[in-house]
Amino acid sequence: MIVGGLNVRLVKGDITKVKAEAIVNAANRYLEHGGGVAYVIAKACAGDPQRYTEISKKAMKEQLGKNFMDHGEVVVTPALNLESFGIRYVIHTVGPMCRGEWNPDLREKLFKAFLAPMKKADKLGLKSIAFPAVSAGIYGCPLEEVVKTFLDAVKEFSKSVKSVDVIYLVIYGDRDYEIAKNVFPER
Repeated sequence: MIVGGLNVRLVKGDITKVKAEAIVNAANRYLEHGGGVAYVIAKACAGDPQRYTEISKKAMKEQLGKNFMDHGEVVVTPALNLESFGIRYVIHTVGPMCRGEWNPDLREKLFKAFLAPMKKADKLGLKSIAFPAVSAGIYGCPLEEVVKTFLDAVKEFSKSVKSVDVIYLVIYGDRDYEIAKNVFPER
């Protein structure tokens, strides 16, 4: 689908295999990559997730001047092993913990978690960025609401985009992909 000149694609698969210049990590606020998509990305980037956690924490201290991230903040790290596939950066973002609930405050936090990496990719002059379903996994946000919030963030971002042409939403499992497909308009 096209949103404000942006090519927005729903993709089923592994985010570490998507042909994008940056992939987004759905991180916890301390950048400890111990589970979910964060673990998968850290393992793919460095082989050893603990090593990538150390790289990420150092970058967070350098870029944010603190040892944690808030909603709407991002940290950028090199893609290391994934650079051979054309992925240049991992942009870490923090989504809300929903635990099955949904409300306007959670939506606003998630909106910031999607919008901030788009803006960072644009600032870096990148052409493409791939997102997982931030907060839909172990954080328990309803996938339908995650997809809707992602699309709302893309619409907002499309008003000021300079370099980004393609934005992917990457869904891993069959069941989740079918749910996302039903929310995603005009694939």
